[in-house]
Amino acid sequence: MAASVTPAPSSAKPLAAGHVFVAMVIALLGGALLNAQAMLRTAESQELGTERSVALFFAEPLASVSSALRLDTPREVVDEVLGREFAGRDEDLTLPAATTTTTVEGGSVASTTTTTTLPVLRAVTGAAPLDLWVIGDSFAELFGPALVNRSTDTGLIDAEVDFRFISGLTRPDYFDWPAYITEQLPEVTPDAAVVIFGGNDAQDVIIGGQKAEVGSDEWVALYGVRVGEAMDALLTGTERVYWVGLPIMESASFTANVLIMNGVYEAEAASRTGVTYVPSFDLFKDENGEYNAYLDGKHMRYSDGAHFTWNGGYRLADEVLSVISTEWGLS
Repeated sequence: MAASVTPAPSSAKPLAAGHVFVAMVIALLGGALLNAQAMLRTAESQELGTERSVALFFAEPLASVSSALRLDTPREVVDEVLGREFAGRDEDLTLPAATTTTTVEGGSVASTTTTTTLPVLRAVTGAAPLDLWVIGDSFAELFGPALVNRSTDTGLIDAEVDFRFISGLTRPDYFDWPAYITEQLPEVTPDAAVVIFGGNDAQDVIIGGQKAEVGSDEWVALYGVRVGEAMDALLTGTERVYWVGLPIMESASFTANVLIMNGVYEAEAASRTGVTYVPSFDLFKDENGEYNAYLDGKHMRYSDGAHFTWNGGYRLADEVLSVISTEWGLS
C-alpha cells in the first residue's frame, strides 16, 4: 500500500488588508498619472462652474506631475497614432481686435446681406465626383454617415466624415476647429464642406477675465467671431460651405439657445460669399409645430431629446443633399 504524501505547507502568506489597500491606491494613482492629460482635457471641456473648478483642482496637479515624469508620453503617442490632436489651454478667452457685424435685437440676430456673383462651379461627373467633407461635433455622429451613404448612392459624390465628441466652437482652448480645418484642408482637398455644430457651444465663457453668459451681447459677439473663423478657414480650401443649423430640441432652454446659435450661423453665412445656411429647425417639428421624437412614424431623436437616430440623420441628410444637388446641378 503506497504511503500517502502530505503536501508541505505553503510558505506564501496572504497579504494583510492594509497591504492590499496600499497596492490598490498605488495602482489607481499610477493609472491616474498615465491618463492625467486626458483627465485634464475632460475637466477643461466642462462648463464653467463649481464642478469644473473641482475637477481642475485635482486634474491639473496630476497632469503636471505626469508631464514632469514623462508618464504622459505613451498616451501622447497613442493619441497621435489615432489622430487625437488637441489644442492648448487658454483660460482667458478674449475677443479678437476685429469686430463683427452680428448684433442682437430682441433675441434674434440680424446682419446686412450683400449680393455677390458666385464663381461658376465645375462640372461634376462619375469620373470626377464632388469631394465632400462633413465635419462637426456629436450631431454629425449619425448625420455624417447618413449623408455619406446618400452621397455614395448618387454615384457623383465622394464624402467623408470627421467629427469630434465634446468639441465645438465656443472653447478653442479645448479643441481649436479653425486651426484643425486649416491643417487638414491640404490633405482632404474637398470641393465643398458640410458643417454642423452647437451641441456643446451653449456654455458660458470667460472674456477678458469676466464671465459672459450664453445669450448675452458679449457671448453672441464672441460666438459670431468663432463661427466666422471656422467659415473663413473652410473658404480657403473649398468652393462651397453648407452650414447646417440645429433642429428644435425637447428642452425648452436648449431650444432657446439653439435659436440664438442658428441666428449667428445664418448671419455669418449671409455675410460670406460661398457659405450657404441650411436650416433644420422646422424640419424636425411635428404637425403641431412642436418637438417630437417620432415623425412620419419613424424614431428621429434619441432619449436625450437632441441627437439624431439613423432615421433623423437620413432625414437631415436628404435635406442637405437636396441643397447641394441643386447648387451643383446634380440629378
